[in-house]
Amino acid sequence: MTTWEGPAVESFPGVGALTMGAFLEEAAHRFGPNEALVFDDPVLDGATARWTYADLLAEARRVGLGLLDLGLESGEAVGILMGNRPEAVASIFGAALAGAVAVPMSTFAPPPELAFMLERAEVTVLLTQDRLLRRRLASDVHSLAPELATLRHIAVVGTSSWARLVERHELSPAALDRRAATVTPDDDALVIFSSGTTSQPKAMLHCHRSPTLQFWLQAQIFGRHEATRMWSALPIFWTAGLNTAMGPTLAAGGCWVMQEAFEPGAALALMERERVTEPYSLPHQTGAIEEHPDWATTDLSSLRCVFGKSAFARHPSVHGDTAWNMPVGYGLSETCASFVTHWSDTPRELLRQSMGRLLPGNELRVVDSDTGAELGPEQDGELVIKGPTLMRRYLGRTPEECFDADGFFHTGDAGFVDHDGYVHWTGRRTEMIKTGGANVSPAELEVQLRACPPVKLSRVLGIADPRLDQIVVACITLKEGADATEADIQAFLGERVATYKVPKRVLFFDEGEIPMTGSDIKVRDADLIALVEARLAQPEPVLRTSGDR
Repeated sequence: MTTWEGPAVESFPGVGALTMGAFLEEAAHRFGPNEALVFDDPVLDGATARWTYADLLAEARRVGLGLLDLGLESGEAVGILMGNRPEAVASIFGAALAGAVAVPMSTFAPPPELAFMLERAEVTVLLTQDRLLRRRLASDVHSLAPELATLRHIAVVGTSSWARLVERHELSPAALDRRAATVTPDDDALVIFSSGTTSQPKAMLHCHRSPTLQFWLQAQIFGRHEATRMWSALPIFWTAGLNTAMGPTLAAGGCWVMQEAFEPGAALALMERERVTEPYSLPHQTGAIEEHPDWATTDLSSLRCVFGKSAFARHPSVHGDTAWNMPVGYGLSETCASFVTHWSDTPRELLRQSMGRLLPGNELRVVDSDTGAELGPEQDGELVIKGPTLMRRYLGRTPEECFDADGFFHTGDAGFVDHDGYVHWTGRRTEMIKTGGANVSPAELEVQLRACPPVKLSRVLGIADPRLDQIVVACITLKEGADATEADIQAFLGERVATYKVPKRVLFFDEGEIPMTGSDIKVRDADLIALVEARLAQPEPVLRTSGDR
């Protein structure tokens, strides 16, 4: 039996407290007066909030004590439906101090998806904000509340409900200390939602050890320290935003320069004003920043952690640290971020050759996905994994449904391990579409399109894109006599799924034009992709009917 193992966690330096509450207390003790969070608050007409580590701990304790005042029991779920703002960070850690399970929820989710997440996680208290851009989050939640059996309380930032939560406590602070002291690294701590290969988001339940161990490790992987000033607009309801942006910056004593909703001009202004040292963005965000009219004239000379081919490294004012490279690795929401990685001081030529080595405590096997036989070095198969940051299970499923008899999780991804212990990822065995850093399930969109009146057949594909990795493309055959436009299909889906899941392009095909297998049960994806790529190179008619040729 070939099992590759990372170094022991116990022997690895720099790992501190492994519960979320104790993590923040340790960071505040070490870095109390340091600036932890900087945020230009739209609720306050753009006024800049600057929270130190001491401030963040104090606010998290206020939230935690408020939750206890509401009667929250250990292990109950607290939903956090906010953009990147200081109160969201305080809410996650406050829930942890109160012994609750923090459930960061997507602000992109339309009401039906939001209702599903609230029900699946059995949220009892929801902490939210009134609005975010065009979304009226508080209104959406209040409209759903009567149908949610477990939801007992809603608190909205900037309103009297929030003031009652954080200011009017009947219990003493010692009550929160007593509750926090009962929490262990093995207790439930966090639910992360991520679109899976089914029609509904998957809910991954993690214990305290999962995010906190990633915080400590990722701080070292990225080379962060007290002088780090990291800008990012990645939302903290995504693994990247929570476990590689926010948490590791706090573990290192640095400052997170927050942006609630990505806008390239505002991002440039923040990086210049706040003397940011590390921009942490997705490729399409970096591209939008480089294309902004203010790009060339913005002073980005404070940037240090940029890498060779990044647009930031090419900026005329930037002279980055040539020894620093963006870490390359392999991970999943199921592992709370990286499972395998290269570190930021890895030479660039080595980065190109693999995904890196196993992180501490992790175990990896490679198996033949058809026979289950275990494979050895240099043999390509399915990657199956186990380790201290692996989820406990999917909500709604038993552990036995999530893991094999040895406790390993079958990722659905293909790869191999070379003779030097480096892990190579060779492709996705699943159909998941990766677009702009987010996962989109084709099955979810296809289920929704079954309810679209003019649609007879749909197939959703990911098509390679230089900026977004992939774009979502819906291939549609209409019912006889029906008509629809690309905008019609996009608007239909826009009411039912998160905005980032709505297809960038909708292509219409005549009856029999979408290539099928001989049994006409399955679409021949390879052939369809070739048709789509050819079609995308040409203009598509605005209106299609079932009789168009």
